[in-house]
Amino acid sequence: MRRMKHGLSAFALAATLLFGAGRALAGGLAIAPAALSDTARADLSGQIAAYRAQRPDLFDAVKNVQGVRPEVYKRARKPAPEATRELRALGPAALLPMLEALAFDAPPGSRTEAESDAFAVGLLEAIGHLRDARSGPVVRAVLESAPKSAEVMRAAAEAVGKLCSDADLALLTKHTKPGDKMRDPATLGLGECRRPEAASTLASLMASAPDDASAEVTAKALGTIGSSWAWKAMGPGAHQPTGAEVRALAARALVDGFVKQKGQSRNRIAKSLTMLEETSTPKLIANARASADSETAAALDVLARRVQRSLAR
Repeated sequence: MRRMKHGLSAFALAATLLFGAGRALAGGLAIAPAALSDTARADLSGQIAAYRAQRPDLFDAVKNVQGVRPEVYKRARKPAPEATRELRALGPAALLPMLEALAFDAPPGSRTEAESDAFAVGLLEAIGHLRDARSGPVVRAVLESAPKSAEVMRAAAEAVGKLCSDADLALLTKHTKPGDKMRDPATLGLGECRRPEAASTLASLMASAPDDASAEVTAKALGTIGSSWAWKAMGPGAHQPTGAEVRALAARALVDGFVKQKGQSRNRIAKSLTMLEETSTPKLIANARASADSETAAALDVLARRVQRSLAR
């Protein structure tokens, strides 16, 4: 269903009225409908109501996710609630039912905080995977809402990053300022936005990382944004020049970060560099080694061998 750009049709408006009158919306798993703008709320509620008449089975499937039920997940090898795989398996057709559960009407039932968080994370991750612009108002509202668990906010930020419009990029960048409680989730969200502007912002964050923990989060995001596997998965053609630029930016930032940082973040930086499979990395390491102290030079030698092995695969 294509998003309506110039207001609701008469049918969707009628559906909105029925939706609101016939069902009491206490709020979704992550936000209440009031967190959305009037226009976005009316638009989405109308689409949801109309789609419910066509595919009630998908609304039931979202409502009856099994992975957050204790009688199910406690029998698993890892006895923790999880909903992402189950929701992703429903595919693009389940977008509107998932948006309803997240922002309009939480599935009924009693859940622990951990179960609710796992359900919300699963919805955000499955919605983000679809990269559908209709989800934008909801995932941005979750990110801007009152702080929730770290995993919910991380999943919201990554869903925003996967949409990667100018507005999404600006929102994530806004939250990377020092002292912002959303700095780490927003940094990880930028890692999902495969644009040179996002890579440049991450490079700046690495250069100014105030501590080892911040450098580790930024290194993870740089590995994500520059991942050669992810760029190959996007297919050949117009993405390739952009991918090469992003990987080069990420590689330079990671090598510089490796030299600057002395703690555990070096392990994450090394892992991210191998994810890039960027051919300029050995030269960057060699240049950095030329002016490094003896301890850092030795660490760079180990890094160089690890990167060469990744390039040889």
